[in-house]
Amino acid sequence: MLRFCMLLLLLTSLAGAGGISARSAAPRELIRDPGFQRGFILLDPAPGKRVALGVLPGLVPDTKTGAVWDLAQWSSKETLRLESRQRWFGGALRYANGFKSVTLGMPGTEEASVSLRVNAEAEYGGRARKSGEPWVHLLAQQEIEKPPALSELSAARLRIEVRLRSAQRIETPDYSRDLHAAQFQLFFSVQNLNRASPGYGQYLWFGVPLYDDRHRVAPAHQAPDTGGTQMFIYTPAGSVFSRQSAHDKKWLTVDADVLPLLRRGLETAWQRGFLKDSQSLADYRIASLNLGWEVPGIFNVEMQVRKLSLKVTSQRNP
Repeated sequence: MLRFCMLLLLLTSLAGAGGISARSAAPRELIRDPGFQRGFILLDPAPGKRVALGVLPGLVPDTKTGAVWDLAQWSSKETLRLESRQRWFGGALRYANGFKSVTLGMPGTEEASVSLRVNAEAEYGGRARKSGEPWVHLLAQQEIEKPPALSELSAARLRIEVRLRSAQRIETPDYSRDLHAAQFQLFFSVQNLNRASPGYGQYLWFGVPLYDDRHRVAPAHQAPDTGGTQMFIYTPAGSVFSRQSAHDKKWLTVDADVLPLLRRGLETAWQRGFLKDSQSLADYRIASLNLGWEVPGIFNVEMQVRKLSLKVTSQRNP
């Protein structure tokens, strides 16, 4: 699983990390601009480096702090461009080319909040990707500002709704179910941000599987990220988060306290020999997230996202 941009985001987040005390039981939203209203910092498609090409303004651009979401379009044949901007249904804003599109919907409308589309048939030119070749990503991602330590939290309530708008698989004679797929996922990095720790900078990928073309409900996945960052991936089964299936093209809702799962993910990583330099929850924080498509197969797919939130509650001091 290739997540080059997220690795670079994690490295830049190290400089700003500091100690935080849990002083209040009031929930705090960790995700900035959860409605995707301020647009995106557009990244170059070449994997391996975070190279910003410019900004795709949103429906409500913030002139003070600007866009907080990166838009990663790894291994795509062509970048999105500001000139492609057009008004869409219900006042939505759309950026598109022949390979992908991003649609930003007005709050409260049918198009809210964002839709991400990948046209992998065009990306791969109708040829199935071979083993070892890179695959197309379209991800919205951001760092978390001033994240609290997991040891300080009593809850971490994740909410998100997604709806599969379209999914078309183009089968070729060399199609392989194991090699060619389309997945829409949410990932958090749970990172050691204690500068005094020998494991400073190491992290866990915690996944929330929202769609996999091969399964009505995605199975659990626990393995090292051999294709990219080499860190451990802990993804519970989709049934842990919702009884619904995105395959039905209806709204799938996730509303869950993920704090116990985050802790279980760390414990699993420790048992497997990862993150062995620190096994203290006080060292680990939710450092970043990414959300979107990984499409190693020839699929034309689009997913809509709304009501994204991650609210954490800190334990009260004695």
